[in-house]
Amino acid sequence: MKRPSHKFVEMKKAYSDLQKKIIDMTCFLLTVFLMVLLSIVAGEREIIFPEVGAIAAGMFLTPHRSWMTNGRRMFLLLLVCGIIGMGIVRFVPLPLTLQMILGYAVALFIQSVSGTSFMPMISALVLPILLQTRSLLYIASIVIFTSIIIVLRKILEKTGVKAEEEFIPVQKNLPVTLSVFRLVVASAMIFAAIKTGWRFMAAPPLLVAFTELSAYKNKVIRMHPIRVIILLTLSAASGAYVRMAFVRLPGIFTIVSLLISSVIFLIIFYHTGPMVPPAGAAMVLAYLAPEKMLATYPIQICAGISVYVGVTLIRNAVMKKYKSDFLFFKNH
Repeated sequence: MKRPSHKFVEMKKAYSDLQKKIIDMTCFLLTVFLMVLLSIVAGEREIIFPEVGAIAAGMFLTPHRSWMTNGRRMFLLLLVCGIIGMGIVRFVPLPLTLQMILGYAVALFIQSVSGTSFMPMISALVLPILLQTRSLLYIASIVIFTSIIIVLRKILEKTGVKAEEEFIPVQKNLPVTLSVFRLVVASAMIFAAIKTGWRFMAAPPLLVAFTELSAYKNKVIRMHPIRVIILLTLSAASGAYVRMAFVRLPGIFTIVSLLISSVIFLIIFYHTGPMVPPAGAAMVLAYLAPEKMLATYPIQICAGISVYVGVTLIRNAVMKKYKSDFLFFKNH
């Protein structure tokens, strides 16, 4: 019996760690470049989908896939959440605060029954509410760039740059107490953010980060809480302040600006410590923030993530002291 060729297996082992990192960074930069290029060509800012920065970071830059999901589920969840988010903007006549709280609650429910740990779907649903997006180009952007990321990831797996990881469904129907904790904290922050005018304290990337970090078994927040705050703040600054330097130049310079921001972000992401993918979205979101908010945008991000991290640490400490699993699920 003829033995199968091992050429493809050998090709998979041909990359050094440095080569893999360069390829990973190139894929991240390529995705961001294509997004801003299409935005400029179409003349529509709605094409800039900040969560592309987070998803690309979690699929390319981290050693392993950041979420228990697969390409098909990721695509469908982002698409469904994007459509629901725009539906809330168009058809639910509530104040912005209540729209965002409703959007977050719906996103939590979808995530809890999805059988995945893919939290960026939350941003896909809440972002169009925060920005009051009505253009179908937002949905087109989700479809196009999610597809690009999935295809690139598949290529990296087939060529051995990334390991192929099996999808194992996670527990559905998370405990009500965990969802209530998340919803109460997020609702309070959304209310404060809209009331004070510092709406980016409740930016969707922060809601994603909080939802991920509030899982009791999350090691990042227990081991590196300050570094999480630094990472999100510096990532936001890399987007906001570089954009400020280019804001008066013609639109084509947005490509240069965002690529510079992305390179700075890569340095921050690899050297700050914990790899928290929502930081990538915080960087890209700066390019959708109003110009008058750019100077305070990183401060708003810092304030928001500090509250989320602080409240979660207090929750963890209280539950550990009283040896109770109230407000968290010990196996989650």
